[in-house]
Amino acid sequence: MRDGAEGRPIRQKSAMKNSDVYARKVKRLLSGRGKPRPPEEAPDHVRIMIRGILEEDATGKQAKAALEALEQEFVDFNELRVSPIKDIVECLGRGFPGARAKAESMTRALNALFEFRNALSLEYLAKKPKREVRATLREKFGLSPYAESVLTLYGFGGHAIPVDRLLLEALKLDKLIHPDSDIRDLQGFLERIILSKNAVAAHESLRAYAWKSAGRVARELARRERKAQAEAAKAEAEARAKAEAERAAQARKAEKAAVKATRRARAVRRKKKTAAGTAARTKRTRTTGTTRKTRKTRKTRKTTKTTATRRSPRPRSRK
Repeated sequence: MRDGAEGRPIRQKSAMKNSDVYARKVKRLLSGRGKPRPPEEAPDHVRIMIRGILEEDATGKQAKAALEALEQEFVDFNELRVSPIKDIVECLGRGFPGARAKAESMTRALNALFEFRNALSLEYLAKKPKREVRATLREKFGLSPYAESVLTLYGFGGHAIPVDRLLLEALKLDKLIHPDSDIRDLQGFLERIILSKNAVAAHESLRAYAWKSAGRVARELARRERKAQAEAAKAEAEARAKAEAERAAQARKAEKAAVKATRRARAVRRKKKTAAGTAARTKRTRTTGTTRKTRKTRKTRKTTKTTATRRSPRPRSRK
């Protein structure tokens, strides 16, 4: 890939593991590719952008039918820009892959372009370096890697290989790329091993391969979804069982604590009762002792008085 008039090569870094092994496999896949369709003399950049958005994760027939439906329903792309999302979704058809997300992507990109240029035209990017073009399409207009690459490849003649999930999963199913690769890994890998002059032919060959594999990919994704749902249900059931066990353990712990508290309260009451009984007995004992002592004292005094009375002589009367 060359950066505009400066002619410096631009290399996309690939994070794919064992890239040399997989490069040979992909090159064998592309060895029988046919001739690409000739480029448009005056490409309609906005139409190519809309086509790129629609093509992602869809078959060629689906994308073509969707683009024709939009062109029949709306006067031009400016009317599409200001149309409600629900109207665009109904035009695409609810069975169209990612209909709502793509409707939002189209209106977002068209509105960003109109706000920036006050017109629906991307001609101003034609003379800019391809690196800057790609960055603008991604960052300013919010295009996905696939739509941005389609527009770069067909609209501006840049070196780009569009990659979507459909292609990624198809290559993984046939073990042509590393199973841990993502879309950006695959895109960087393909742009590194495919020459710029072969980019269009390689892309169209890869799209045909992806469309042919769409049924297998759909079944594989459905299988993964079922597996993920089963694992999620299992994890939820385990979490529920764990929560129930924790609640039961807490209930048992609370019950034990209540029993222990009850026993402790009983022990305290018994202790208080015993202490109260002991105090009452002590008080009675003291009271009884005092009473006895008082009685003894009184008796002693009475006895002493009686004895004194008996001993004292009677006074003699004088005559």
